[in-house]
Amino acid sequence: MNNLLPFFLLFCLLVIAVPATARISVHFQAEAEVTGDRIVLADIADIGPSGAYADTIGALPVASAPAPGTTKSLHTVSVITSLRNRAEVGEVDWMGSESILVHRKGFRVDHDKMGEIIGEYLLENAHRLPRGEIRFTPLRAPEELVLPLGELGWTVTPSRPGIINSASFSIFFTVDGAPAGNCIISGRLEVIAEVPTAMTTLHRGELITENNIIMERQILARPDRPTLDKEELIGMQMTRTVNAGRVIEESHITMPPVVKEGEMVKIHGRKGGLFISASGIARDDGGLGERIRVRNIASNKLIHCRVDGPGMVSVEF
Repeated sequence: MNNLLPFFLLFCLLVIAVPATARISVHFQAEAEVTGDRIVLADIADIGPSGAYADTIGALPVASAPAPGTTKSLHTVSVITSLRNRAEVGEVDWMGSESILVHRKGFRVDHDKMGEIIGEYLLENAHRLPRGEIRFTPLRAPEELVLPLGELGWTVTPSRPGIINSASFSIFFTVDGAPAGNCIISGRLEVIAEVPTAMTTLHRGELITENNIIMERQILARPDRPTLDKEELIGMQMTRTVNAGRVIEESHITMPPVVKEGEMVKIHGRKGGLFISASGIARDDGGLGERIRVRNIASNKLIHCRVDGPGMVSVEF
């Protein structure tokens, strides 16, 4: 019997050292905060004692989460009722608040951030825009947009494919690669550039010189038209009258005529292998390569000739 005593004492110690399984208690909080799109028990209650069993109960879903940045109220009785058929909560003591106010965190995109996003888009697409400073002034936009937490991304789409003359921009947001929301920002897109401006009234047919134009910084009324350099204008001819202070556009100018009406010209003619020349008088202004009417002095006939250069025209018989 004495030999069995040590083994009996060891058995008693082992029995004393192993406690009975503790009962789980779920203590509901009055307020809780979540980040995802669903609420689990551990989000709204303290569960103890801690361990694998508590973790299993804590992972049980109880409700959908409110929209990002908003709150919703849960009644404790409703939560317990929704879980009554779950075997995991058979031995649970429920206690704590009778209701829980749940707030969902969100990423807030405010008015300034929206303007910043459009500014970055315009900067990235500067190669598609006229030369100069591009400025977008928001006139109507949401005060803020609350999105789910996660990795934020966005795509900007102008109301016009060419960007210029767009009256609004749409921003489509993604979070972790999934669509998360969108907004439209209406505003005024302006192009400010150094542009050639008439110093005095330039009349139709007048040649542009160094002294009658100046480069000025202006907001372009028609930003879809390319701006011109001063050097490109010198020597060009006005196709219409432009008042002083107006920007000179491509549609306002043309190459000056190589041959002028009433000017003596040399007519070169060809018929097969025969080449002839005669003198004539231009009846129209004409640029290089254009066809004008010329009166042959020798025959007094009116013929149509192509302008080949200053004082030279040609015709095929």
